[in-house]
Amino acid sequence: MSKKKKPIKDMHVIYKPEEMWVLASPIRVEVLNAVCALEECSVAEIAAFTGRSRTSLYPHIEQLVESGLMIEGESRLAGKRYEQLYHPIARTVGTRHDSSDPDNVAYHQAYGNAVGRLMARLHERATANPDAVVRGPQRDTNACLQVAWVDEDSLAELNELVDRIWEICRDSRPSEDGKLVNIGIMLAPDSRKKD
Repeated sequence: MSKKKKPIKDMHVIYKPEEMWVLASPIRVEVLNAVCALEECSVAEIAAFTGRSRTSLYPHIEQLVESGLMIEGESRLAGKRYEQLYHPIARTVGTRHDSSDPDNVAYHQAYGNAVGRLMARLHERATANPDAVVRGPQRDTNACLQVAWVDEDSLAELNELVDRIWEICRDSRPSEDGKLVNIGIMLAPDSRKKD
């Protein structure tokens, strides 16, 4: 008897520190992103998607399942054997930041570092691709760091744009004619002062 497939919710917010720390690894962030992009997939499909070996992924998948961020679904016949399928708890996983909690701050710093390392790896792969589009309205490869002086209105506008980007990501679905892109955004206030 097969398990009934639940629809994937749009957003899941993590509050428990032990669940947050699971995402302080670039590999686990990459695995969770793969499962979010594919919606339901096997370890072989995650390996193909990430370019990593299946055996290297098993401990990371196990931690993501144990933390509840990935869910074991049905199994399906693949050749002469059955393979386990996985799906994400939600299309987008976020955490609640609490600057008064040193452990929470340490997690967010570790997560930011993990995302930075993963984005560097993905950007290296993208720029090595001869089909990368680096200019124009169909650009799919870009990396930049920009400093900006923003007032309250400009900051609100930036956050509206970021929210719109996440909305587009959340609403996206795998398709034959779609192009998969990785998007990473960090917004960080800077304590340096103008001289």
